[in-house]
Amino acid sequence: MMIHYPAIFKFSGQDELIYLADPSSFEQQYQLQQAYLTPEDLLIDATGQAYLLYQLKPDNTALPAQLRLFELPELTALVQAHFFALAQSCVVKIQAPSIAQLFGLVADTDDE
Repeated sequence: MMIHYPAIFKFSGQDELIYLADPSSFEQQYQLQQAYLTPEDLLIDATGQAYLLYQLKPDNTALPAQLRLFELPELTALVQAHFFALAQSCVVKIQAPSIAQLFGLVADTDDE
């Protein structure tokens, strides 16, 4: 079992998402966020598989048990909430044919 990139961090109680393009961006963001992690924070990968972040360690190749599998419509709603939190307009128009492409939309907001 491995993380399929791109992926996102989804923090409990927050609508903003953090885009993770590859393992190095995971390690960088994990180091920044580690002190603030709660047991409900998630990493969701390009297959929709969710993992509990507090169980992940960048240097550990073994992944924790899979928490659950998100479907594209559910992830689309998370991404729409992310854009709404950023005060973007027309969030209902946010759609993508795949999870990877959907996460790519989040990447574009991180660059701004």
